[in-house]
Amino acid sequence: MVFSKLFTLIELLVVIGIIAILSALLLPAANAARKRARATQCLGNVRQIGTAIIVYADDHGGRLPLCSRLAPEPLLNAPSLRQLIGPSLGVPEIFHCPGDTGDDALFPDVGTSYEWNTFLSGKIIDKATMKVIGMTLEAPMLGDAEKFHGTHGRNYLYTDGRVTQSLEILIRDD
Repeated sequence: MVFSKLFTLIELLVVIGIIAILSALLLPAANAARKRARATQCLGNVRQIGTAIIVYADDHGGRLPLCSRLAPEPLLNAPSLRQLIGPSLGVPEIFHCPGDTGDDALFPDVGTSYEWNTFLSGKIIDKATMKVIGMTLEAPMLGDAEKFHGTHGRNYLYTDGRVTQSLEILIRDD
């Protein structure tokens, strides 16, 4: 009788051990999938912000927003991109990258995880080609303010609507 109870306890310990080993093998894969999902959600956020920027430019004679890099700059009288296009998007979470978490999170302090390329502030964009008029350099309009996605890099938005995870600066020959 005692032997059968011990045998059942040993079986239980073996099963618990197997479950522990399997979960240890699956956790890294689950964490990687979670990080990839955050990067993909961020890509969608950047794309939606890009659409709102183009709509803004369309409503303002083809001019891109004239705004600060991250937060409003009262001394320069420069609003943030979130202040300019945020109301048209309606959902403030769009400005929050899901990877922007932890003690050094940017969103709680400045209200956005994405930085505006101030070099493009107020420039006119050609609606047909989606290129900034008078510029031979194509740089991203907007991108992750920090490297929120680890090895996946940052997400960058270009005037033609592309969102990539690699920084591309192209020189056009007009």
